[in-house]
Amino acid sequence: MREDILNLPSENEFLKGLLDIPSETQTIEFKRMGDERVVSKTIETVVAMANTDGGIIVLGIDDPQKTKLKGLDRVFGVEENLEIFDEIGRELQKIIPPLSGVWLPNMLEVKQNNNRVGVLFVPKAVDSFRSIHNHVYIRLEKGNHRLTAHEIVKFAYAKGFQKADRELVSVDFALLKTLIYEEWKASRRLNGGSIEAILEKTGLARKDDKGTVLPTRAAVLLFAEYPSDIMDTKCTVRILQYTGTIETIGGTPNLIGIPKTIQGPLVRQIADVHEYVLTLLRSGIRMPSGFKTEYLIPERALKEAITNAVIHRDYHMKRDIEVKIYEDRVEVESPGLFPYNITRMNIGRERAEGYRNDLLVKHLRDFPLPPNLDQNEGVKAMRNEMMAQNLYPPIFLTYPLLEDSVRVVLLNEKRVSEWEKISSYLKEHKYIANEEARKLTRVDQRDKMSRMLKNWVKRGLLIQIVPASKYVKDTKYKLPDDQEVRR
Repeated sequence: MREDILNLPSENEFLKGLLDIPSETQTIEFKRMGDERVVSKTIETVVAMANTDGGIIVLGIDDPQKTKLKGLDRVFGVEENLEIFDEIGRELQKIIPPLSGVWLPNMLEVKQNNNRVGVLFVPKAVDSFRSIHNHVYIRLEKGNHRLTAHEIVKFAYAKGFQKADRELVSVDFALLKTLIYEEWKASRRLNGGSIEAILEKTGLARKDDKGTVLPTRAAVLLFAEYPSDIMDTKCTVRILQYTGTIETIGGTPNLIGIPKTIQGPLVRQIADVHEYVLTLLRSGIRMPSGFKTEYLIPERALKEAITNAVIHRDYHMKRDIEVKIYEDRVEVESPGLFPYNITRMNIGRERAEGYRNDLLVKHLRDFPLPPNLDQNEGVKAMRNEMMAQNLYPPIFLTYPLLEDSVRVVLLNEKRVSEWEKISSYLKEHKYIANEEARKLTRVDQRDKMSRMLKNWVKRGLLIQIVPASKYVKDTKYKLPDDQEVRR
């Protein structure tokens, strides 16, 4: 193994970063220019990454978990088979709709090997699925999955390609003429005219194929007293409270009381959920021993998580939002995946290029007391509030761990000093192993450090990367929102 790649900077440093990646993941894959099968597999992966969260494909370096070679010895370069390299470029042009800016790849000169490595940066598709030869793929944790026709429809709504809030629903306009509607109308200064005319004029109703004016799903969600009862969808929030730290379904359920279901016009629903959940948290959970759980989670952070869930969920999916309260955390899970350019890695750091429910968002702004509507600012506020209370940062779990939803976890637990040191180290160095963690934290016992690392993995604060060799000492950990490649 040659270590002369360590001679600093720019391209050599970037290449070193690629070679330090211990495993392929959802967002990175390595490809040697071995045989013709590489072409179809590479194109399939480009499509799958575009349809998921984007990613990076490295051409000319062997998979770290399929080879015993290390360092520069893994670099075979695109020169291993230039015909296959060129064929990849030609096949990429067959992706529908076209993916612009992917080919040609960024080329890294590897002078030590006298060859080149190609790096394909695949953007996340924000408008529609990409396909190749009439097949649509999405990315798994490792590898790809071809979607069935049913899955394509489901994921199109989950990802925000199809907008459920704009769909027409067969609901009597009289059911929308509520006090909430009157408040909205007064705020907009929409005087005169029938409710049908006003909603059609404001985009909340339109004519169907037969010329009949019908309200949109957004109108029903905004104004109806019981929207879940008059539409063929679910749009309520269920609040469940548990003793302990896990949900027990078997012999002795640990559910406290009967789950609370809250619906109503969205503005009121959000306010009612805020009030109910915060009342539960202030009351705490009384244990059989008499001990009472004290919740430290900031109200602002919880309100932001609930508000985002109600406003940005997928309203096509027949599933309720669930707020689950445990002794050590609160979870808010909403149907749908991150839409547009938002991913688990960039949420709260990059602005969204749009809204899944843009019709809802637009009209929610017109209420006298609108809820917070900016998803990115809300996530920043959540992080800041948790940090100010010396709590762990919010955790965002989604696909592929969750098939078609987003779960926000707010831990009711003070950060420990060891976490501060390790998380700060990972922000700069990306990976850490048990031995490095012990040196950094001055924890002498390997087993103790291992328990701490595994606990953070269980919580969703770290990702564990187990080497192909299964050799424990080579196991590494990274932050879940950190990109494998930093540009």
